[in-house]
Order: sequence, then C-alpha cells, then structure tokens
Amino acid sequence: MTTFPISGPLSLGDLLDRAFRLYKVRFGIFVGTAALFLVPMSIISGLLTGTFITDYMDALSAMGTSATGPSEEAVMRAFGGVLGFGAGMFLLGIVSLILNGIVTLALTNQSIAGLHGDSMTIGDGVRRGLSRFWPFVRMSILQSLAYMAATIGVMIPLGILFFIVVLVGGLAGTGLSDFDSTTGVVAMVGMGLLLVCGYFVALVVVMLPTIYLSARWVAAVPALVSEENGARDALRRSWALTDGGVRRAVGYVVLLWLVSTLVIYGPVSVFQQIVVLALAPTAAGWATSVATAASSLVSVLWVPFNTSALVLLYYDLRVRKESYDLDVRIEQMADELSKMPKTTEITGTPEITGTPETE
Repeated sequence: MTTFPISGPLSLGDLLDRAFRLYKVRFGIFVGTAALFLVPMSIISGLLTGTFITDYMDALSAMGTSATGPSEEAVMRAFGGVLGFGAGMFLLGIVSLILNGIVTLALTNQSIAGLHGDSMTIGDGVRRGLSRFWPFVRMSILQSLAYMAATIGVMIPLGILFFIVVLVGGLAGTGLSDFDSTTGVVAMVGMGLLLVCGYFVALVVVMLPTIYLSARWVAAVPALVSEENGARDALRRSWALTDGGVRRAVGYVVLLWLVSTLVIYGPVSVFQQIVVLALAPTAAGWATSVATAASSLVSVLWVPFNTSALVLLYYDLRVRKESYDLDVRIEQMADELSKMPKTTEITGTPEITGTPETE
C-alpha cells in the first residue's frame, strides 16, 4: 500500500525527525549507495595526501641536513612533489565532484521512493541517477556562476569601503605625532579592533548571498529528479516553491549546517588534531592520511541523511504551496477503489410484461 509521511505542513524539527526515521529504515540502502562511491575516493585521497606529506617532509629533512646547503636535486624533488600533489588533487577533485553528483542523484531517487513506501535497490538508484546526470551538471554550473557573481558583487563595494577606511586611518595616523603616547596607543588599538570587527562583519556579509541562494534553490535537486525538469526549470521551480518562505528555508539550511558541524564534522576535526599531535613528526604523513580518510568517510553517513532532509523539505513545500498531500490521498482512494470488486452490471433492456393499465 502506498504510504506518505507528510499529511500536512511540518515544522523544521518534524522534518528532521521524519528524515531521521526514513534514514533509519533505509539505512542499509542509503549507506551502501554512498559507500560504493565515496569510500574508494576517501582511501585514494588519504593515501595521496599521506604520501605527499611523507615525501615532502623527507625532502625538507634532506635539504636541512646538507652541510653545503640544499642540493639542486633535493629542491627539484620537493618542487616536483608539490606539483605532482597539486595535479593529483585537481584530478581527484574533478572525479570527486562527478561521483558526489551521482551519489546525490541516486540517494534522491531512493529517498523519494522511500517516502512513497517503495523499495529501490542500489543499482536502480544509480541508474535513475545517471539518467538525470547531465541536467544536474548544467544546473550545478549555473548555480556556481550565480554564487560567484553574487559574491563578487558584494566584495567590490566592501573592497572600496575597506580602502576608504584604511585611507582615513592612514591620514589620521600621520597626525598621531601631535598627540601624547597614551592617545596614540588608544588610537592604534581602536583602529586594530575596528579592522578585526570589520573583517568578521565582511566575512558574514560575503556569505549572505550564498546562504540566500542556497535557501532559494534548496529544492532544486528533488525537483530535477522527481519532476524530471531541466536545469533552469528545476532552479525556477525551487525558487517558486520557496517564495514567501525564504526565512524558513534559510533556517533549514543553517540548521542542517549546524547539525553537520556539531555532530559530524566537528568531532572529526578534533580527532584529526589529536591524531596529528599524538604521533611523532616522522609519522606526520600517515597521521594526515588517517585523518583525511576519516573525514571523508564521515560523508558516507552524513550525505544520505542530508539528502533525505532536503527531499522532505521539497515535499513539505509542495504541501504548503499546492496541497500535495491532498493529491496523494485522492490517488490512494482511487487506487483502493480500483481494487474493490465491481458490482454486477445489468445488460440488455428489461422486458415489460402484461398490459398497460388504462384509466
């Protein structure tokens, strides 16, 4: 029987609760799908990083212990290691983007199926995800260009403002010789605090366009998969669904970020630091390798939950905008009626017997 967990508008807490329940029920399929692609990438990334750190530290040690100074061979070895590592990470980054896209699309399909009470295997999820891969790539490119343009648009006036502040501060600093030492120190400290506060404020302001756009396009991937929209149509669809509920969408995006930071990636970062500090400097390569692999492997647990949470928000937005839950109930009733036994049909015309009464 078809089931649907959203019977009406839900709060953000209820959405996360439903996402966790779906994640728990489909844990094996979800984690298996993510692990199929992300685990190999985690291992390769960890080994590549660890090998580079080890070789680089050995090269630096050889240059430092040489009595006549670093040899040309040692310098070229270190330089070649940096270039090789950079090229390897660049290629790995491209492959990682491709695999993460496939994982996201596959998990989105599986989450949609799970919400409707259907079971989808890992293979079916991947195949359906691949069918939407190129629209997803085009959509991702459009989003990246929009994020970049919005960020640059904010940074230009901030840069001008920073230049003005520095210019005014410099002009004021030229007159500090007229003040006593105490006044000069206070002015310099005040200028330093102003610059520090300005830096953090500017950082927040630069992030605001990205947060806003991420909130408006939070339902783009589910729309791309569920409704089989094109790249532009999926972005427009998400924009329309979040119209009038931008603050709620922003709150959901920030909430998911806080959950990932405090529950998932925060503890992993602490673990990374402990591993690096606990091991000897000679084992820095292996420590970095283990820490990098551990950080990447955490994505296997987080990405399915995050995907399920976004799919649930997409349907919640449809419930609020389009009464989607009512449509589902009508479909369920029609399905149930179609399975009911049909009544006996009367064929032909009934015979009229006897003679008509006359008045």
